[in-house]
Amino acid sequence: MKNKFNTLHKYIFENSVKEYHKETLLGLFRAILEPVIQDQNLDACILFKLNDISEKEAIVKRLCFSNSAIFSYSDCLADYGYENIQVDEIWNTTEFVLINGSKYSAALIWDYSLSSKQDFTPVCFMYNSKIIGDIAKKIAENSRFDIREIVLKYTPDRRENRLLNKSINILAEKYNDLYEEILYNELEKTHLATQDDTIQVAQAVSDKAKFIAHEIKNNLSIINLYSTIIDKRIENITVDKEILESLKTAIKNVTNASENVSVLINDLRGLSAVYKTEFDLKELLLSVVMQCSQKAQQSDVKLEIQKIPDCKLFSDRTKIQSVVMNLIYNALEACNVGSCVNIDCKKTAKNVKIIVKNNGEKIPVELQEKIFDADFTTKSTGSGLGLNLCRSQIQLLDGSINLVSSNDDETIFEVLLPV
Repeated sequence: MKNKFNTLHKYIFENSVKEYHKETLLGLFRAILEPVIQDQNLDACILFKLNDISEKEAIVKRLCFSNSAIFSYSDCLADYGYENIQVDEIWNTTEFVLINGSKYSAALIWDYSLSSKQDFTPVCFMYNSKIIGDIAKKIAENSRFDIREIVLKYTPDRRENRLLNKSINILAEKYNDLYEEILYNELEKTHLATQDDTIQVAQAVSDKAKFIAHEIKNNLSIINLYSTIIDKRIENITVDKEILESLKTAIKNVTNASENVSVLINDLRGLSAVYKTEFDLKELLLSVVMQCSQKAQQSDVKLEIQKIPDCKLFSDRTKIQSVVMNLIYNALEACNVGSCVNIDCKKTAKNVKIIVKNNGEKIPVELQEKIFDADFTTKSTGSGLGLNLCRSQIQLLDGSINLVSSNDDETIFEVLLPV
């Protein structure tokens, strides 16, 4: 039992678009449980795992008056009459609250150990989604007595409400970004008021750049959401065929432009000062692949990741994530429909090698020596920042990035980092 895989990480990676501060998480925790607290007669099954109850105590106390069937997977809820029914420690540092009800269902899953930043965590949260029933079943399997029938009893039969979840995600990101802005501004004031030091000022500026990138990305999310809504709505409108094709082309151009800006944001994040922490490279690579999976599906390109060895790095997680994502995006854009992008990792005693391989169009021989040059790009909408910035960021980490080969069969890039 001890070797069972923590399947809840899968949902965090697939549904988390960014990392949230603990204050934002507390707000989401309250919001998800409020309907149950307000309607004490609500039929629901609630599954809990909390490592710390201190900031959530008031909310949990109010649940004692609910008619819901409540089950705990941690010891800290024992004082409120909820016995720990967990079989083993497969959830480890992962925490969750999951509500499965005929009228209302919601899930919130997080794990602070997956973030390199203190008080931040990637978060999976969703409302009235079919996925919630699947998660509840997986949690129920790790119970000391069989609660599967209870879980199934409350499983709702409803269609997937994707637009609702997208809207809630946008609101949560806005809330979190406002809180981050307060943190960044306070940090900037502290640096500039107490330090006459170039490094400190540069760090404050880089933090501000991160916030600006967050804000741009939030607005892009809104653009993408409404582009999707418009695209679906125009299918039900009776208009001239030429006008319909024109509208579809306009929506496609908006989507492409939004995607280009997203790549630029990724470059902007890489401009920050080096901030080294210890992190799990395997978790990082899995997270990046999850984030790139949607683009792969849209391009009809297969995205594969090999069996990655366990590896702890003391380096800048953000910069490595930015570089790997840039390489994968470039590989996807070079691929034709039905092609494949493969991510692999090799570890030695002294270094670790990240390999991004694709079987798309090759890079012409005469251009292979120029691809890392500043302002060089083969894309009509490219900025020329990508690979040049990737190289400079990896060099700051005492590593290297190289084009190993590019021929009719495959193109291979390697990132080499010291362990």
